[in-house]
Amino acid sequence: MKKNLLVLPLILFMLSGCGVPATPVLESTKTMAPAPTSAPLSTATLLPSETPQSATPYTDPSIPNSEQIVYYYFVTSAENPLPEGSVVILPDTYILAPTFSDLTYSLDTATDVKTAVEAALDDDRNGWISNDVEIVDVTFRDGFADVVLQGEYFGVGDVTLIAASMQILMTVFANASVQTASVSLNGDTIGNSGISNSLDAKPADYVFTRDEIEKYMNEHADGLP
Repeated sequence: MKKNLLVLPLILFMLSGCGVPATPVLESTKTMAPAPTSAPLSTATLLPSETPQSATPYTDPSIPNSEQIVYYYFVTSAENPLPEGSVVILPDTYILAPTFSDLTYSLDTATDVKTAVEAALDDDRNGWISNDVEIVDVTFRDGFADVVLQGEYFGVGDVTLIAASMQILMTVFANASVQTASVSLNGDTIGNSGISNSLDAKPADYVFTRDEIEKYMNEHADGLP
């Protein structure tokens, strides 16, 4: 018995010299919590080229919506469901919707209307093509806005030109101060763009009314048959 007691310490000494632990060490079975990940970036922190197609770019969330200038843009096919306030010019093809710019309303309505129209003309989702449409002049007095444009824009068929015209008109009337408006392109009312029947032509100095534009928007609102 004493012999065995003397052998046991010797065996333990030999094992430790070989690098084998006398007592096995078990790994902890406790599950470690994963390291916290960064919060996803908001659309406002993305560059325009990084913004998802279904999002509305150019919007600064730090500015209250009530202060942001509104304009209309061409809805992309990736936007589902359609944005609130969408106006259907041609189902599944040309749909317009209101969106906000990063600029706020000022005390000068003419400047605000010009800013809104510029935002609409410069929006990279436009369904028409042009690189030379520009604003010559914008004036405002007693509820009447006079917008003068020059240049050319092109698209697939007359309906593209009609959609472009409605984009500009709805953008002008998105300003609550505008009750009537004349919008001309190269000396003719923008309302004649895309009109193929001369019987539907309007006078070059045609004046649109808020009731007229709102009626059109209601008749072409998304969700109506």
